[in-house]
Amino acid sequence: MSDSAGPRRSQTLRQLFRRLVREHASPHRLAAAVAAGILVGCSPFFGLHFWIGLGLALVLRLNKVAVFLGSQISIPPLAPLIGFASVQLGARLLFGSFVRIGLEDFSLANLPSLLSQFLLAWLVGGLVVGGAIAAPAYLITYLVLEARRRRGASSDGDGGWRDELAAAAARYAKGPRAHRHYARLKYRMDPVYRQVCELLGRRDHVVDLGTGLGMLPVLLAQRGQVGRVVGVDWDEAKIRSGRLATAGLVGVELECRDLREHSMEPDSADAVVLIDVLHYWPAEVQRRILGAAAGALRPGGRLVVRETDRLARSWLTRSLEAVAVKVGWNRGPGLHYRTEEELRGELTALGLRCSGEVSSSAVHRGNIAVWGDRE
Repeated sequence: MSDSAGPRRSQTLRQLFRRLVREHASPHRLAAAVAAGILVGCSPFFGLHFWIGLGLALVLRLNKVAVFLGSQISIPPLAPLIGFASVQLGARLLFGSFVRIGLEDFSLANLPSLLSQFLLAWLVGGLVVGGAIAAPAYLITYLVLEARRRRGASSDGDGGWRDELAAAAARYAKGPRAHRHYARLKYRMDPVYRQVCELLGRRDHVVDLGTGLGMLPVLLAQRGQVGRVVGVDWDEAKIRSGRLATAGLVGVELECRDLREHSMEPDSADAVVLIDVLHYWPAEVQRRILGAAAGALRPGGRLVVRETDRLARSWLTRSLEAVAVKVGWNRGPGLHYRTEEELRGELTALGLRCSGEVSSSAVHRGNIAVWGDRE
């Protein structure tokens, strides 16, 4: 075994842990994960809490680490208290009376006999006791994490971002009223533009496929993050508005064409971005688009995809998109959503090192950003 095998294994474990910690990491989902873990920890299935919690996390798409931490409520010295309260409350609810047992009976040695006598009572009472603990735990966890998120946003210059997004929206003042209002609301309510700017950093050449009004190219160029940015979309009206908005910005090109036919030379781009556009085509077409985008990346280049996760609770996002397609606002031939795992698999199969994070807001629920880096 080479001397580098140990550090490589350690780095892989650290990356895995960071991924586990960051998955489904919104304040709401982390709080829900802690609450689910507490319910599991109050159940009588000692020795199986980890596996039950893991199963719940996978089914409900919760943070696995937070579920595990919540389930640790059943460690000594709390376990006897929880078990005693659960059995007594369950017996009262099921049979109308308490049972004659004491706290001293809730030991590891007595656990098998207790389970054989009081499994049903413990199960029912555990749900009640667990719920009574989980509800305030959820609320406290959510409030603390949300407060931290807001403080972090403020310390990261959230006010500065608001000014920059407002300035970008103001560039659409000469366009049609619908485009003007859309740009203002979209910049304000959708976190994807700030998110992609932060993911890209400084790049020489960026291609934005499915650019729409050119909102990402406008923001990138306004911030001075790019030497050249090319936006491609097949909606002529949106491209015209985008060109009005980019007047005076250096290095921005907006092209009106089908992105599937857009020619990108190999090793020509530092980044390729697809925001909310892949889902208009079936999986095989999405695969071709991603393949062309990945092939255009230079070494060290990044492919960024923002999409709605098919398995997420995103009925509002998908309903709004269906309406937008129906009325012709978005010229999509169909709607074919994929899962985050499928998108990650596509990027990994293209030889890219893949990562991802939530890209949602109160309105844009269920969105995820997935990106792949070329070595």
